Amino acid sequence: MTTAERLKDLRERYQLSQHDVAKILKVSPALISSYERNERMPSPAKLISLADLYHTTTDYLLCRNRTTEELSLSVEGLSQKQIKLLRELVDTMKK
Repeated sequence: MTTAERLKDLRERYQLSQHDVAKILKVSPALISSYERNERMPSPAKLISLADLYHTTTDYLLCRNRTTEELSLSVEGLSQKQIKLLRELVDTMKK
């Protein structure tokens, strides 16, 4: 699996659109699309932001390991609101 495929897979697991991710990262949806089509590689800063967003590691996104490590919860079947609440809970617990 490539970095582009992993980014798309994680975005879909979190039930986010490219527009949602772009808004969170303060970039254009076209840039997110180019990452997922393997036309561009995220900058180191954006890669860190994406890893934080998806609760995984940059090593996973860069295909340096096979598992997401920190990403151990399946959000499949959850609503967008439930995923947002879960993400906020995890972020609060990290503090």
